[in-house]
Amino acid sequence: MSGMTAQKRQKVLVCAADALQEKQFLLVEVSYRGEPHSAIVLRYAGSAFAYLNQCVHMPRPLTCERDAIFDAQANRLRCSMHGIVYDPQTGESLSALCQGERLQALRLEELDGKLFITDKRVAPRGNK
Repeated sequence: MSGMTAQKRQKVLVCAADALQEKQFLLVEVSYRGEPHSAIVLRYAGSAFAYLNQCVHMPRPLTCERDAIFDAQANRLRCSMHGIVYDPQTGESLSALCQGERLQALRLEELDGKLFITDKRVAPRGNK
């Protein structure tokens, strides 16, 4: 079996699906394309989403200034450094400065009552 095939099947456990409540998020330390990163996993409008924790404006984590990703009304994702806002369901920037750009979405699946990042570009931290 090739390394690519094994990598496609790798799953990164996030949490029990019912542990992630509406408008809550978790940070998951991962390896993205062989480099250390964190992923944001959030629940919004009843669905779970995963994005690379990196603003499109500058290569900084959305959480770099404070440990929060939602705006004050908890309706949009917000970078804590420059205030760029994103649609939580699509990752699309809603700020004029980065309009049309998107957070890097990661494949997320619910299997047996647990949430897993199943994106082939992602591995648990420490794996290449």
